Amino acid sequence: MNVAAADLGMHFESGPSDMAEALARMAREDAVSLPLLGPQGCRGLVEAARSLPFRRATPVIGEGDKAVHQDFDLCYSIPPGGPFHSVATALERLLAEALAKIVPPVLTAPPVLNDLIVQRYAAGSAGITPHLDHLRYEDLVIIVPLSGSARFFLCAARDGREPREIPAPPGAAVMMRAPGFGDSRARPFHTVKEITAERLSFGLRHDVRTDPPPA
Repeated sequence: MNVAAADLGMHFESGPSDMAEALARMAREDAVSLPLLGPQGCRGLVEAARSLPFRRATPVIGEGDKAVHQDFDLCYSIPPGGPFHSVATALERLLAEALAKIVPPVLTAPPVLNDLIVQRYAAGSAGITPHLDHLRYEDLVIIVPLSGSARFFLCAARDGREPREIPAPPGAAVMMRAPGFGDSRARPFHTVKEITAERLSFGLRHDVRTDPPPA
């Protein structure tokens, strides 16, 4: 289904100045949240997600004190030309306009959001324990909750100490620094828990493994 973001009413709730302010804050706070999609846009993506081929996430990744427990379904096989890719393209443009307003720059170039994932957490799911995103993801990580209810926290370590909640209602863009943001290699620990109603979320990342080789 080739549906443009505009066809689903997916105008963004925040403009370039709002995004620039959020990115500047992220350089200090590791993660921020700002409004992105309105109710109609969320409903459009939720409807599009119904036809996606979800699979069960691996229950445990890693071993010992580095083990990460996961309780959700996921889909990386998002058809090109559909609304998820339209939103990613529009978000790349918004980020480029916002980054042009920040001096000194927090990124050397606007990120290419080439890694898209939709995740589905059942009501009562255990979510995902504190973890770091893979090193192949650089610049920034964006999570857009589309429906349901859950809580998103940053924490100081894998054991969950010093939790700090980042607002993550449906339609928000939860943005976290990744290696390369602000000349730092930092990756914050984060966790999703307390899923009280089925939660769908849309994740967008820059996977450097798929970047073209330098000329």
